[in-house]
Amino acid sequence: MELKEATHEVYYASGKSLAEHGERKVVSLGDEVIFVKTLRELPLVANQAVRIGYNAVVNCIRGRIELEMGGALSSKDPASSRRIVKVSGGQVLLLPANKLMQPMMVSTDVEVAILLVSDKVLREVLGPQFNLWNRAMFLDEIYVIDGGLWVNGADNYARTFLQGVDSEGHFRLYRELILSFLRTMFLMICEMLMRKDTTAVDVPPIEASTASEKNLFDRFMLLLAKEPNKRQQVSYYASQLNITPKYLSTICKQVSGKSPIRWITESVMDDIYQMLRNTNMSVKEISNKLGFPNSSFFGQYFKEESGMTPLEYRNKSRRL
Repeated sequence: MELKEATHEVYYASGKSLAEHGERKVVSLGDEVIFVKTLRELPLVANQAVRIGYNAVVNCIRGRIELEMGGALSSKDPASSRRIVKVSGGQVLLLPANKLMQPMMVSTDVEVAILLVSDKVLREVLGPQFNLWNRAMFLDEIYVIDGGLWVNGADNYARTFLQGVDSEGHFRLYRELILSFLRTMFLMICEMLMRKDTTAVDVPPIEASTASEKNLFDRFMLLLAKEPNKRQQVSYYASQLNITPKYLSTICKQVSGKSPIRWITESVMDDIYQMLRNTNMSVKEISNKLGFPNSSFFGQYFKEESGMTPLEYRNKSRRL
């Protein structure tokens, strides 16, 4: 089935929202922050690619989880270019909003605590440190960090305070308390991310860009994530940022080492991967939905990026 778009709600391969799947623990702030106690409340479908409309922090208390991130396959060896992420007890899984992923394995003894935070709230609590999260998620692809006492402390706080407090009655400063907790937790996550060795990633150091440039890059990535028809000219995104296409290109290359065209192409390909894997839409239907001029151009575009035709990709991905 086709995956629905999500902004401040969580959608799965079934097309249903989190609210339709039973109990959830909603922290105030207009459904911008959600605490979920078990994976059973998140009925992810094995071997179906999915996007979640929230940034997720998954504290894996025990057991194992395996996910495939992105949708690219090698035409010669489908397994060679798959990005498999494994997390086990004592580790924390980090997932950025709207990132294409596919659950591969969840052990029967798994126990987790999950915090879902919208981009809006995450930007608010992290402020200038938001670029550290974006860089780790989209450039360095650091999805797993080690847990520790601070993680267990945050988990216990969430289980007691975030679940048991009535936001309408017990605390007048409920919003401020939640934001303070989230800021502390995500700053600790950023601290852990900064300790990761990313010297092997061939991109300029993050200090090479100004705060203004990094903020513009973050806004571009947010626009790209939310745009239903991503295959647009660079000028389209630049106009929404009130800057020139040339300046957007300069910023993207300086902050990320990639051009905006490359980011747009990779995001378009993720949309195509998801539709080929999760839906029964024809190549023509996918081509029309994503705004390609015709099926022939769509097929050529896809093959140049993936090394195979759309149908070859669909067949290989479903055999994995």
